[in-house]
Amino acid sequence: MQSVVKITGWITTDQVREQILKSKALILPSFAEGLPVVLMEAMALRRPVISTFVAGIPELVEPGKHGWLVPAGDVDRLATAMQACLECSDEQIVSMGENARSKVIEFHNIDHEARRLAELFQAI
Repeated sequence: MQSVVKITGWITTDQVREQILKSKALILPSFAEGLPVVLMEAMALRRPVISTFVAGIPELVEPGKHGWLVPAGDVDRLATAMQACLECSDEQIVSMGENARSKVIEFHNIDHEARRLAELFQAI
């Protein structure tokens, strides 16, 4: 297994997508978020995620099903989650990635949400 951390600096949307697809999982160890779009993007691309119990993230990520959640600021638990991800079989990663995509498609589909919003405006 090769250990690689790549700090890209600013990159385009297409480059972000490319980097997510090259990755086994996406890690977002935030202290403050709402409902991070980057987590939804990774999940839509069938990647499990490692993130924190912050704001709306636990509503999006179910530990063991879509990835891992750790307390914000807990470096040891973050490292443990990252190690657990690295030790997962390809089959486990694929399964979590499929679960993650299904969750995002079901609850955060832009076309569905736009229709619901249009219906609300029409009702007013």
